[in-house]
Amino acid sequence: MLPFGLNGVKITLDGDKDTHNRMRPLRGGQGTFDRIVENIRQVADRCRIAIGGNFDESSAGSYPALLDYLRAQDFGSKLVKVNFKPIVRNEPVLSAKGIIPLTPVGAKAALNGTCMTSVGSGAGQACDSCHSMEDQMTFIREETQRHGFPTSDGVPKGMCHVHKTHAHTIGPEGSLYACPGFTGQRAMSTGHIDDRHDSWRESALDKFERLHPWKECGDCAYIPTCAGGCVAASHSQLGDMNLPTCHKPSFESALVSLAHSAASAVA
Repeated sequence: MLPFGLNGVKITLDGDKDTHNRMRPLRGGQGTFDRIVENIRQVADRCRIAIGGNFDESSAGSYPALLDYLRAQDFGSKLVKVNFKPIVRNEPVLSAKGIIPLTPVGAKAALNGTCMTSVGSGAGQACDSCHSMEDQMTFIREETQRHGFPTSDGVPKGMCHVHKTHAHTIGPEGSLYACPGFTGQRAMSTGHIDDRHDSWRESALDKFERLHPWKECGDCAYIPTCAGGCVAASHSQLGDMNLPTCHKPSFESALVSLAHSAASAVA
């Protein structure tokens, strides 16, 4: 794919070897960690490699061991980015420690869950704009930095691509989706790679083009980069894509951390 403009690949490792093999086994139950690492080793000199990973409250503690492992590999210094994000799950998590629940702005009832998992049947992606489990997020980000890997600073760089006209997620069968959180939910498909025209896809596209969850957010300074939060979480947890999910506490925490880092660098 290099002659066609491939710029790099992102590879998912969901924790250290044991944790990843538990989180992402093959259909027969076999682990995938060693095979993935060997594949990384084979291509690390040929294209840019970024490492991603998706954690929940049961797997977050395994990431320091993963970072130790990656640092010790011959390809460790070649990784262009290492960044881990929380998973979203359909069922609410009410009792786990360290969970920062989303705050539905203007919603009639409190959200009984967290912005952590894949949304909808068939989805298995972590939402890029979801920021929950604040303590774990900060800990893993700082550990990644301590190991010398380039990573996200936790400050949002722009709204989710669900609001961008020419950004699409392509499902296995060729359906287009506005964001990874809806992959597999055919009723939410906004088009198809063969440019077929279906009334139900056009209806879904119209819904996404009319999104405006930020209208409930008042004069919040984060609107230009947040745009009302995770649309997939709003759809799954609140039943309405136009009800915003607020991540302001996490954004502010990341900004404070970034300010401390900048001040230390100047000093």
